Amino acid sequence: MKKTKTIFMTGATGFLGSNLAVRFLRRNYKLKLLIRGKMDVASKRFEHIISALFPGNEFKKFHKNIELITGDIIKENLGIPSADIDKLVGNVDDVFHCAALVSFDEKRKRETESQNIDGTRNVLELAKKLRRPSFHYLSTAYVAGNRKGIVYEDNFNRPQAFNNIYEDSKFKAESVVKGFNNKYGIRTIIYRPAIVVGDDSTGRTSNFFGFYGLIKSLYLLADMFKKDIKAKGQRAKSAGAYYSRGNILHIPLRVAGIANKTLNLVPVNYIVDVIDRIHRKDNALIKTYHITNPNPPTIGLIQQLVCKALGISGVKVVSPNEFLDNPMNAWEKFFAEGIRVYRPYLEKEEPIFSSKNTQEVLNGTFIKCPYITARLMSRLISFCIDSRWGQKL
Repeated sequence: MKKTKTIFMTGATGFLGSNLAVRFLRRNYKLKLLIRGKMDVASKRFEHIISALFPGNEFKKFHKNIELITGDIIKENLGIPSADIDKLVGNVDDVFHCAALVSFDEKRKRETESQNIDGTRNVLELAKKLRRPSFHYLSTAYVAGNRKGIVYEDNFNRPQAFNNIYEDSKFKAESVVKGFNNKYGIRTIIYRPAIVVGDDSTGRTSNFFGFYGLIKSLYLLADMFKKDIKAKGQRAKSAGAYYSRGNILHIPLRVAGIANKTLNLVPVNYIVDVIDRIHRKDNALIKTYHITNPNPPTIGLIQQLVCKALGISGVKVVSPNEFLDNPMNAWEKFFAEGIRVYRPYLEKEEPIFSSKNTQEVLNGTFIKCPYITARLMSRLISFCIDSRWGQKL
């Protein structure tokens, strides 16, 4: 009889981690999940997040396969008592390290590095004590930083610069992971997803940062003008915003960016499908996989799809050089400041992510990355609005 896999996992309450945990439960794997906080509060938080990803009461039948372990990746031994670690030794097949702090804020540099670099090192140290189970690390395709052209999965050269502290910290964390593999021979798989968005069939997400931060900024600006027009105020008028035919809100707004550059958006369910496939099929000692969109949408197309979904017009993506001759007006400055941390992804060329390793594993399957269409974008944005940007989750 084939032994049931046991997986030790961090980050199971995060967006990607929670979706991955659900897939593993459906595979009938046993999960040992590290969660932060006191057990009573943490367990309720975990159950609230995970149960929402199952239809009806289906989650209850998986309770027997879940063991929650309180701890913190920034602590030695992850804050797990020695007696509990002893129980894990020899009883874990794979370690999945999904926990990370996603922040682009320089003020949080120390915290970001602590979580993403030191935390990864601590999880690796634990894996070493557990008789060297396979180590699976959730990185990001954007460890490529400002590199241009084709970026190959097996190429790990440091770029000249990174767009933010998050990319930098994940690159350094990957270096730690590869160093452990070289030194201790721990089987290591590195997954590099691009920009993770909601499930393509439901639009569901629990992460409203990154790409969603751009959409939310535009949504809030439009919402403010709608309320101002209704109240017969002066804000919308000063911005030149008005309702046009078809009840479309027209906002004359220029956004600095390169309209024909791409933004690699990938639905979370595709990423989970790929990781699940690699986890079950690949036996390499160390390998890296780009989980990216082979047909990424351009910034110009994204702008059109987002505006259509929000019911607005007048927004244009223009070259940053345009503002040299025609400076931003007050409202354009206001919006640009609101999306400041995301602007590098609009204004700089994105590399082309080769996914040769990934495609080799997917050959012969029906696993395909969904196209970013008007219908999908509408679904993604509708979920955000209906959930009040996560407040109702």
